[in-house]
Amino acid sequence: MVSSVMYLARWTVHSSFVSSISAPTIRDHGSETTTQQVQTEVTRKLGRLRNDAEATFEFHLFNGIQGVVKDPKDGATVVNYFTEFGITPATEADFDLDNASPASGALRKRCQALIESVEDSLGGLAAGQVQPRAECGSAFFADLVAHKEVRETYLNTAAAADLRGRVGEEVSFGGITFRRYRGGLGFGVPTDKAYFYPEGVEGLFEIYFAPADTFETVNTLGQPLYARTIPDRDRDEWVRLEIESNPLPICTRPQVLRSARRT
Repeated sequence: MVSSVMYLARWTVHSSFVSSISAPTIRDHGSETTTQQVQTEVTRKLGRLRNDAEATFEFHLFNGIQGVVKDPKDGATVVNYFTEFGITPATEADFDLDNASPASGALRKRCQALIESVEDSLGGLAAGQVQPRAECGSAFFADLVAHKEVRETYLNTAAAADLRGRVGEEVSFGGITFRRYRGGLGFGVPTDKAYFYPEGVEGLFEIYFAPADTFETVNTLGQPLYARTIPDRDRDEWVRLEIESNPLPICTRPQVLRSARRT
């Protein structure tokens, strides 16, 4: 079943980034007569293309912790691993963060219940202590940090100074590390939501790479990134630079993934 899924996603998550340079007429820095070495400009442009690719990798990994594969071009879901593996997603937890008068210890109990639920789903995959992480929307994270239980936990620690100023990007509470996820262009955590996944579990998250779309890479193991130069064979005036990656991130046990809402 997994092989059929990989074949389906192979073409959809293909990411290619293109730039080009003309004949070497760019002036070297500090000179009006000397031109740059072509390789210097090639290296600079390939570096910029790699930065573009990193955003796409982040997009795929972010969707991986939700158990889906999406097309970077339009955000459409290509593969839903819950459906592929015949798994019913866990019910979304309500953290009740807008409660002005929460019961004592209620938030910690919710965290504990979520951790135990993940442990049950992992079965024997994780022998040690489970360390869940949560990627949070801005409103979820703001209300979490302002919650009475969280503030009281930090008041008697060295981290109490953080509560007087701008709160950082992460806070640990109830055995879970919560992070305000900023996301990228066109993707991120909905403001009232949080996505949970266990860290440090070997074999839980995998990334498979397919070879590049060239005859040269046929029957070879896929690499994370391919870079190539495509020259102008008609006039010899320019070279097109291209990097390509064909990643497929997968959560091998989607049943361990959890989500929560602010209220």
